[in-house]
Amino acid sequence: MLEITVSLRNEVIDRAVRQTRRQLEKLAAMASSGEIRLPYVTNNGSYMLEDKWSSGFFIGLLYQLYQLTGDTLYIEEADRWMGGIESYKNQGDYQDIGFLFYYSYAFGYDLTGKEAYRTIALEAADSLFDSRLPGGYLECNWLPEGKRYAGVDSMMNIRLWLWAYRITGEERYRAAAIESAQITSAALMREDGFTYEYMRMDSLTGAPEQPYNKNAKFSSASVWARGHTWALYGAVQMYVLGHEEEWRTKVERLSAFYLAHVCSDGVPAWDLMLSHQGTAMRDASAAAIACSAFYQFAAALSPNDPLRQQFRQEAERVLDVLISVEYAPPGPEHEGLLVHASTPLHVVQAAGESQIWGDYFLLEALYYSLEVGS
Repeated sequence: MLEITVSLRNEVIDRAVRQTRRQLEKLAAMASSGEIRLPYVTNNGSYMLEDKWSSGFFIGLLYQLYQLTGDTLYIEEADRWMGGIESYKNQGDYQDIGFLFYYSYAFGYDLTGKEAYRTIALEAADSLFDSRLPGGYLECNWLPEGKRYAGVDSMMNIRLWLWAYRITGEERYRAAAIESAQITSAALMREDGFTYEYMRMDSLTGAPEQPYNKNAKFSSASVWARGHTWALYGAVQMYVLGHEEEWRTKVERLSAFYLAHVCSDGVPAWDLMLSHQGTAMRDASAAAIACSAFYQFAAALSPNDPLRQQFRQEAERVLDVLISVEYAPPGPEHEGLLVHASTPLHVVQAAGESQIWGDYFLLEALYYSLEVGS
């Protein structure tokens, strides 16, 4: 790893420490009203504080900072703020409790061994079964007729089941994750690596009927960049689970399609099919998700596998772009870590904004890069 690259990565960590401490002060001031809302997306550089599906990523970001710095302050602050998430633990018909609880309570248990976190995360994992339909996929209850749709987000949400299986050894978690991933991927991932955001399904049989785009909705030929990288990241987790050839092949296909549809610097437009036009808003959060997925896939391959070095090099290339000045906040007043993150477009309407999941996956990718470097 080049010395200048190490220096840049350390600069990003230092910036993350400064920005996060400011954000914690902001949250503390808000909490005096008895309300807990966490960073969501920036508006003119300031984080909007919301109670959203994404709230677990701020807790996860604190845990990543603990891993990157060794400062136990972040463990303490995570414990202070994750209580606002706990109320969702029995809302299993809302599949995004996978996002909420994996990156908060489950991750927290892995780092601290705190039994209370384990108990709450397992309650959420059990509750997630309420989203599971007879057809084997997870309900998208934020859509009209949500029981009729499989969504690409579920490739991420089932990670809570994978964690629960690792912690308990109970086969029901593993079986549910595998079934959901197989049915969802069969419906949403084409053999050429193209992905759909949603698929209308037969809720009893799990048979796919009609694709649907919500975020990249301007054309049936659109590919929502972040959704595509959700699919890629989820496929990597499934490969890590059992090292099965089926998931290796899917990771390769999804990666090849993604890399063929990014802008010249390796960061995609919010719709992959617009990347080569050069004028559409970019989604750096999708690049951060892909970058972390590439590192994890490479680490799961055997040392003599030629793909191992290939995916590591791609991860390094993307990360070096994401930590460059082009994707850094313009000044200390900007509260995010990674700019030019976009979609949903009705929320993020201008270039130069940040999203908490983009910031989280940037730090996760940094963590994996330093593991590789060591």
